[in-house]
Amino acid sequence: MIFPFIISLLGLFFLLVNSLRFFRTKKNKGELYLILTIYLALLFVEELCCNVIGFIKPGGNFFLSHYYFIVQFVILSFFFFKLFSSRVLKRLIMLIGVIVLFLLVIQYANDPELYWRFNLVEVGLTSIPLILYALIFLIQNLQKSTHTYFYFCNGLIVYLTSSACIFLTGNSDSVLFTEPFVLDFWFFNSLFYILYQFLIYKEWKFLNSHFESTETDYADKVTVVE
Repeated sequence: MIFPFIISLLGLFFLLVNSLRFFRTKKNKGELYLILTIYLALLFVEELCCNVIGFIKPGGNFFLSHYYFIVQFVILSFFFFKLFSSRVLKRLIMLIGVIVLFLLVIQYANDPELYWRFNLVEVGLTSIPLILYALIFLIQNLQKSTHTYFYFCNGLIVYLTSSACIFLTGNSDSVLFTEPFVLDFWFFNSLFYILYQFLIYKEWKFLNSHFESTETDYADKVTVVE
């Protein structure tokens, strides 16, 4: 099982690199850029803890999944709230956010032991809305010439859809190949995670080139006016 673990560490490495990239270049990039920077930093901390605990005590890191799904849901819901210009969509995001968090509080209050297990309801409630937000954004902006945050949204859709399907279909412990070469569904989840990180890198590259070109255009206009 060492090979899937190496792939998982590779995804963690790419996440660290992306986090550092966004952090180093966050100055004067706006709220959305800062939100993504915070998201990546928190995601790295969670993934690092998950890998360390999972290595020391296999199966003992399930409780971290709650922090991952809930924090991701809150931060990215805020990201899409800022991204959308429609008041209707903004209100919808706020309403869904309140409903989801309320349902999860009720669920954990009724079953505190659920904290130590995977929560399939939590996976669905926190993943599906984010997938829908990303899809709505992509559809709304297909005709635009500049596709800001398209790479990120595509990566989010691919990764959340794959991981949610693995969790919700109950296949998290299923094995596709047996000894001497064992691969389970976590391996494919790690591959999609690496793809997600690659698309985040593409987004970082596009955003920075976009900001640079915008600054250049502004400087040229100032020069002309002068």
